[in-house]
Amino acid sequence: MRELLRGVSYAGFSRDIVGAGFVGEIQANEQHVEIEFKPNTRDEAKIAEMEQNIHEVLREASYRDVQIRRVHPFISDLTAAPLRSAADLARDIDTHARHASGGTSASGGRLMTPLQAEMVEDGELPEADLLALALGRADVATAAGYGPEGPEPLAGPRESYAYANDIGVLQWDIDPHDPRAETHQQEIKQNDWEYRVWWQAHPSADLLYVSMQAMREDWIDHGADAVPHPVGRSEAVNLVYDERRQAIVAIYGTVRDFRPFVNAFGLAYASETGSEDGPATEEAGEQ
Repeated sequence: MRELLRGVSYAGFSRDIVGAGFVGEIQANEQHVEIEFKPNTRDEAKIAEMEQNIHEVLREASYRDVQIRRVHPFISDLTAAPLRSAADLARDIDTHARHASGGTSASGGRLMTPLQAEMVEDGELPEADLLALALGRADVATAAGYGPEGPEPLAGPRESYAYANDIGVLQWDIDPHDPRAETHQQEIKQNDWEYRVWWQAHPSADLLYVSMQAMREDWIDHGADAVPHPVGRSEAVNLVYDERRQAIVAIYGTVRDFRPFVNAFGLAYASETGSEDGPATEEAGEQ
């Protein structure tokens, strides 16, 4: 069923509605099907176009009764309450323990991000989301080029700046679409996170440029204190590995802890190279 729905594009974009995370639960019974549709947009014309295409695709597959149940779990929750200030977050350190035991919200109607909620639960004081507080809305920032459908390309000096420099930038030699390049891809599972690991070898240096994404179904609601994730949790990290020195020479991302990503890369690299210090197969890395 989900494969059928991959034939429906997110109106105005190249991604399909399944890949965009708009399709929730599906219940099918003979010629009847009910779809939970979670479009992350307020554009009614686009929503109507996608729903019409859903009906057409499923009816071509012999489903005569197609019911679409539309929900907006992300946007509606975000706009219902403002995000929390630094003072709100500080009070949570003292109040979270007694509220958590009773399953009630300690937020007083003010939402925090899931990362802030996790830090509070660990007894750490997170910083306030200053951008969201200043803008007054958490889902869009139109003045900064971020609308309901995502960011718009921002103008910059690259449009008029003529680059003439003898300094080489090795990272610019990496092209994910080059069929001649040496590339590798692995999927590694650690705990309840799934890591997709991709890397390309630099053509003239002993460097691997690695892109990693960790994904997890996010069912934790943090006592209704946190903004929900629209399509679960997804974290991204990039790193550069020097094969000659057997060390990571650069790593960057917005995660709290880089070590699980370093470990996942080690498992993926060992799986590809068959090195003795790691699993020889992808299945071994998933244990």
